[in-house]
Amino acid sequence: MFIPKISNQTDTITTTLIIRDGETLVSSGGGFELGFFSPENSNNRYVGMWYKKIPAKTVVWVANREIPLTNKSGVLKVIEPGLLVLLNDTNGVIIWSSNTSGPVKTPVAKLLDTGNPS
Repeated sequence: MFIPKISNQTDTITTTLIIRDGETLVSSGGGFELGFFSPENSNNRYVGMWYKKIPAKTVVWVANREIPLTNKSGVLKVIEPGLLVLLNDTNGVIIWSSNTSGPVKTPVAKLLDTGNPS
């Protein structure tokens, strides 16, 4: 199955649009950005959210803080029944996932201007 990567700035991913390391989501008002990053003095990779308009990257949320990726093989995507998951693209292992209160017919993940996902 072919899943296109994000080529333009967007605030939403779907089951057919994924984020790979090096790509980001940006909230529609430009206040927040979500993507892959490495802390200073580390090669580990995390998915996090930071303030977009502040020059010094200030990370405010980290998905996989307990299980970092050790390379740039990560993929963030939405899967049925409506989970946001971080996969190690090398072997497809789920590193982190969100919760859901129930199945969703057409799941999407959208980064809001409040910094919250929807």
